[in-house]
Amino acid sequence: MYQLEESIKNIIKYSFSSSINNTIHIGYGIDNNYVRCCSTSIVSFCENNPHQNFHFHIVSSSLTKDSINKLKALAQQHNININIYIIDNTYFNKLPTQKAFPISMYFRFLLPVLNKNLSKIIYVDADIICLNNIQELLSINLENNIIAAVPDTKDMNQSRNNALNLKNHIYFNSGMLLINIQEWNKYNISNKLIEILSTTSYDFKFPDQDALNLILTQKIAYLPKKFNYFNGFYPWHKDSITNKEIILLHFTSSPKPWDLGWEVSSMSNDYNRDLYKTYENQTPWKNASPVYPKHYRRLRIYSQDLYHHGYYLSSIKYYILYLLTKLKK
Repeated sequence: MYQLEESIKNIIKYSFSSSINNTIHIGYGIDNNYVRCCSTSIVSFCENNPHQNFHFHIVSSSLTKDSINKLKALAQQHNININIYIIDNTYFNKLPTQKAFPISMYFRFLLPVLNKNLSKIIYVDADIICLNNIQELLSINLENNIIAAVPDTKDMNQSRNNALNLKNHIYFNSGMLLINIQEWNKYNISNKLIEILSTTSYDFKFPDQDALNLILTQKIAYLPKKFNYFNGFYPWHKDSITNKEIILLHFTSSPKPWDLGWEVSSMSNDYNRDLYKTYENQTPWKNASPVYPKHYRRLRIYSQDLYHHGYYLSSIKYYILYLLTKLKK
């Protein structure tokens, strides 16, 4: 049995809200690369729920001193409470990872363990922003279900259920989870997740998400997609949902709104182009530069997007950078 509480090295608490009534608890699992968008996500909840009391929980192993100081400033600026749990990676080091899915994807497993006295917590990926009142999500009756989540796309449902040999199951996206903490801990879900990831030979293409679907099958309350709306998967102009109905918007595809290339990307449109920036401008990261592509293929795509928008000289510049970076690789 894994004693996950032992992985906690330090808990930093910033308490700038004196109210304890009807507190909404929201959790994140991040590394330092995602602290910027995590802070933007936090602001989006506060701005669109001005009469709610929030307590945010951030699990991480690698936050810099500067990031921690900025999170303190964020908590003070918006009169909220933030707990930062600095952890040791030991229990997660042997679990499968990928370039797009670093070890921090497993940190969400700790949230119910660290908050045993709560009834519910909302886990959200740091690339999710809140656009409307979140109270409707909290009012959902989980009954004996362990989580509530939004189904993934039809293609994902078919391919992942086949790969994982799941029957009579609707494959969900793990970017937003409404967690029934008492039921989660009653069935030792965190330990079961680590065990199945450590000891089985499943083809975990999306490791944390696949494991969650395996362990929690038949214990899931399914939610409308407005609670985890995928920017980039559903064509905005063809989808049945309207923009004003979206409660949680998930930037699932690359580039992200904080990346170099976002403004000319096909993921960006008149509705969402400045949406993220509106909230980031209310964080200590408001003057941060766009993030430079970490992979040479993103430079090629950025060059193509620039060309399609008529920025020919810039397109040539980034195509040359793409070629030079590819040669170095």
